[in-house]
Amino acid sequence: MKKMSVSSDKSSTCGQIIPILQKLKTHLTIKEENSTFVATVKEKVWGELSKRYQEHDIMAFLEEATLMDPRFKGKLSTDEVWERLKAAELREMLGDEDTVPVEAQEVEEDEEYEGEEVENRHVVKKPRVSALEELLAEDDKELRRSLIQQEKTAPTILENIRNELLVYRGLRVLPIPTSEDPAHWWWRKKETFPILSRLSSTYLCVRASSTPSEIVFSTAGNTLSKERSRLLPEKVNMLIFLNKNC
Repeated sequence: MKKMSVSSDKSSTCGQIIPILQKLKTHLTIKEENSTFVATVKEKVWGELSKRYQEHDIMAFLEEATLMDPRFKGKLSTDEVWERLKAAELREMLGDEDTVPVEAQEVEEDEEYEGEEVENRHVVKKPRVSALEELLAEDDKELRRSLIQQEKTAPTILENIRNELLVYRGLRVLPIPTSEDPAHWWWRKKETFPILSRLSSTYLCVRASSTPSEIVFSTAGNTLSKERSRLLPEKVNMLIFLNKNC
């Protein structure tokens, strides 16, 4: 059952691993009414399952993927995982090379010119002003002041991320039933969660099982047989693509 659930190639599966393990752990917990045989089977099965996904980086990714799957985000309530997700959003928006805290970033006009050498300033020619621009110069200046003020008071990227996470985390435990596609849910919510919906594809595109890719290899082997060994690579790629997408 677990293998069938995580082997789909038409739906998101990575966020299912932890909820499935949690449910299996509950079912495989030894109870007083269990016979010796049942207790032994449960112990053996859970002993094997509990050894999976023990690598720290893999488990961290699975935890974040669980939060990004709206069907199962209520399965984890650890603040530390939500903080990791916030950091992942920040990297998605700014890139790994950005190390300056978002709160410290300010938009300041004309500072780039303060360090210029005086002798070079006379080279810069002022653009010619039309009669209309000259007449409405004060209005244009007031408009520029208003735009600068809006930029300074606008929410920072980090504030937007915090707000989105706060709203998403506050949704009821099951925003959608288990049968619904989480990728489609994020597509519908891209206006409400523009940053989170963009990040969701990073997690939802990961397959929990290698079965889909192994099926592609099998398809390639069936397509390029001894009898069809003279097929061009481009045609083989097209045949495999059509086989998996039509």
